[in-house]
Amino acid sequence: MLRRALLTLPALALSSTAVAQDAIKMEIVRVGQTGQATPAFVVHPQAKLDELTVEVRCGGVSEKRSGTAAPGTPVRLELAVPEGAHSCSGRLSIRSSDGSEGEMPLNFKVQMHAPLKVQVPRDSVDLSGKTLSVVLDRNAKGVTVEVVGEGGAVIGHGNAGGGSWPAGQPIGVSWTDSGDEILQIRVVGTDVDGFWGQVDLSPWAYEVPHEDVVFESGKSIIRAGEEPKLEAALAEVRKIAEKYGSIAKINLYVAGHTDTVGSSQTNQSLSRDRARAIAKWYVSHGFEHPVYYQGFGEDGLAVATPDETDEAANRRAAYIVAAEPPPNLSQSWTRMK
Repeated sequence: MLRRALLTLPALALSSTAVAQDAIKMEIVRVGQTGQATPAFVVHPQAKLDELTVEVRCGGVSEKRSGTAAPGTPVRLELAVPEGAHSCSGRLSIRSSDGSEGEMPLNFKVQMHAPLKVQVPRDSVDLSGKTLSVVLDRNAKGVTVEVVGEGGAVIGHGNAGGGSWPAGQPIGVSWTDSGDEILQIRVVGTDVDGFWGQVDLSPWAYEVPHEDVVFESGKSIIRAGEEPKLEAALAEVRKIAEKYGSIAKINLYVAGHTDTVGSSQTNQSLSRDRARAIAKWYVSHGFEHPVYYQGFGEDGLAVATPDETDEAANRRAAYIVAAEPPPNLSQSWTRMK
């Protein structure tokens, strides 16, 4: 619930106090959040007013409303202030149909929050255990989880609600689901004022089975005879993108690897050049989604070997379709333009 305050009228100077004190009630919505709601000053007429004038200034914003007012119809001044804390001032005056009138000053404070930050540490997501942790940058009231499967169907739910957690404290959440493949996890955190923020996780990754391109020794040029292998892999990649693309963002990650022949520095550079060549081929042949590449040199050997061992299985590239960088390949990726 948004933080509000109801005001009474002891300071209102009126010519007919008994009548006019029952004429209005006032409310302040003290807290807002960018993109969701603003602070506000609200007048609730309790009787017909021939004139109601409200002026409020705060945070460089001025709002005014003047005119008649009917009972049961609130008069609301939205205070679209910048992010931060602000002192507000102004005045309110009324004139009732019986001739009574009065005026009072207004002084109050409001707060406009930035969008609530909801973070899920990557290493906290346990798909098999169906748990994760959530961190909010403001005091938290609760977290909900919605699990989405193929076709956008909601296949699971979880929540941690009814509590109170200080900003920055991890909040553990578990969920139950149907057991179908998880394509997306939607996490919504709510702060103590009722504002919310959301983060969508796409924890799936699909390594495309393919026949590896064979490069000449020490080179990174794709020979014409090797292109049918890439054409077959591209067809598979497009099938995956068609299956998952309506739910999650699609990226293709090309990870290059080498065997242990040569220096590690040379192999690192060579694997990156070969991954880049493959990524460039995909982009130039019309793949519709972002393509990233990175070389991992001798790291992540498919077959463990001693140094200076010629092993064809280690001279390879992985094609991974995912919404997020593969977590087991932590180096930075470069997008192919």
